[in-house]
Amino acid sequence: MPAVETGKTSRFREMRRSIIARLDKLSEKKTIAYSLYLSSIIFFLGIILLPSLLGILLKFDTVMNIVSDPELLHRSLTAVFSSIIIAGIVSALDVAAGLPLAWIIARKKYRWLSIVDSLVDFPLIVPTVILGYSTLLLWSEETPFSIIGFNGISPGLITVLLLHFAFSYPVVVRILVGKLMDIEATYEVAARTLGACPFTTARTVTIPMLKSGIITSLILSFARSLSETGATIMVAGSFENGPVFIKKSIDAGMVPPMVFVSLVLIVLSILILAGLRLFGFKLRIPFRKSHRIEAALSSEGVTRIRDLFAIIIFLFLVLLPACYMVLARINSMLSYDLLGKIFTLQGPWSTYGVSVLNSYVIALLTTLINVMFSLPMATIIVRRKLGGFVSRILEALSNTSIIMPSVALGVSLSLFWGTSGASDFILVLLAHLCITYPYMVATTVSVLEDIPVELEEAGRTLGGTPFTVFRSIVLPVAKYSFLSGVILTFTRSVNETGATLAVSKTFKTVSVLLVEWVKSPGMRIEAGAGTMMLMFLSIVLLLIFRYIYTKGGGALA
Repeated sequence: MPAVETGKTSRFREMRRSIIARLDKLSEKKTIAYSLYLSSIIFFLGIILLPSLLGILLKFDTVMNIVSDPELLHRSLTAVFSSIIIAGIVSALDVAAGLPLAWIIARKKYRWLSIVDSLVDFPLIVPTVILGYSTLLLWSEETPFSIIGFNGISPGLITVLLLHFAFSYPVVVRILVGKLMDIEATYEVAARTLGACPFTTARTVTIPMLKSGIITSLILSFARSLSETGATIMVAGSFENGPVFIKKSIDAGMVPPMVFVSLVLIVLSILILAGLRLFGFKLRIPFRKSHRIEAALSSEGVTRIRDLFAIIIFLFLVLLPACYMVLARINSMLSYDLLGKIFTLQGPWSTYGVSVLNSYVIALLTTLINVMFSLPMATIIVRRKLGGFVSRILEALSNTSIIMPSVALGVSLSLFWGTSGASDFILVLLAHLCITYPYMVATTVSVLEDIPVELEEAGRTLGGTPFTVFRSIVLPVAKYSFLSGVILTFTRSVNETGATLAVSKTFKTVSVLLVEWVKSPGMRIEAGAGTMMLMFLSIVLLLIFRYIYTKGGGALA
């Protein structure tokens, strides 16, 4: 038996070497490289950018109708600036609160941190409309904190901020954990050996090396806050930001306000994000000659308080809102014998099983395709393959599909793909590619920015092929950041609802089904149980994927 296993292992290794050798030869051909770059640009323009903007551009001539109506113009501009301000506040809070937790996960050695690392992905898996409903229950309707005198918050600005913080915070933590894992700890050890306290080491060594990850986190958090519609409507009350205003305009049959607000949001956001990319790397942390203060902040007591505070913020402002709908319905689930019905696929649960399979197939295909096309695009952007000016334009435009309010994006995608004659499966896949593409590109750009081009040139000088340089230099250094981008892409696809509904009425993903259940008063228990099962299955799948990715990365190298 061992001899048979050894023979199989030997054949597998031989096959792997053969495949790697062929890829090495192919990567030396310039036509292959140019084909990859060209295909990535065509993919971006034809699948991502044009479908995102077409619905808006086709109605551009109606924008002037807004200018002639001062009241509607004022309301539109107020909604736009409300969105910008909320997104700015949320993204700043995300980084300020997310960096300490990312630091704990990446740098501490506690055994329970692997559990926390997995729990960070929970809010990413929950469909945002479900998260909005759960947030409404927690902070406004069925709050469990009434026993200490907290009677809830009226839906409005505060609940919108709490909701946006809950669904964007995990994005920031996931990116920063990946970046911290990629940073070589030797530099920090050297600084500590030379007498620097932990806070000084972080300020002078780690955070400057982490800057590209912080900027990427700010960009994705800002854009994610701008675009969310369905969940925001649930907790907004009478408050209006851009997405809520656009949804009301569409429901009222008013196209001009939708076009105007979408265009203004896109233009302002691209300018803000481009400015952040341009000037962010030039900013310096404004602490100098403050060794006494930094020494105090590095003390064991202060560090423990900081770590505890970071964990509390995550548990009560992020994880609890994501899970509260399940927790609030747990007694009803147990008394309703749901587990038996779920595992035997009785009644509506047969549809649930099919929808989960649909979601995972779409999410896996979306992730694989985006990984394939994002790496060449990120290389074009970072290595300036088409010149600095073109690279900056491509980078700015790559975030368009997550800047747009999801309801407007859904309309645009429906107009673009609606008459194509493609199957509903293909339409949903194309929509998910459009929505998740920026996550993979942004994280890959952040990865490549921190790898000096001299390292790759040295590898090429020593005789390495482009593929050899990638698998032996780039991949080992950037493995965790790549994994973060993959997780963000996969989970964003699983919880996507609005665009799926816009392009298809027959192909149901699990997020669409759960939203239908939560909107039906008689299916609230099933919605809670379905959300719980989705969390469990997705976390298990992500853990398996992490294991395979880690082992596969090592084998490839």
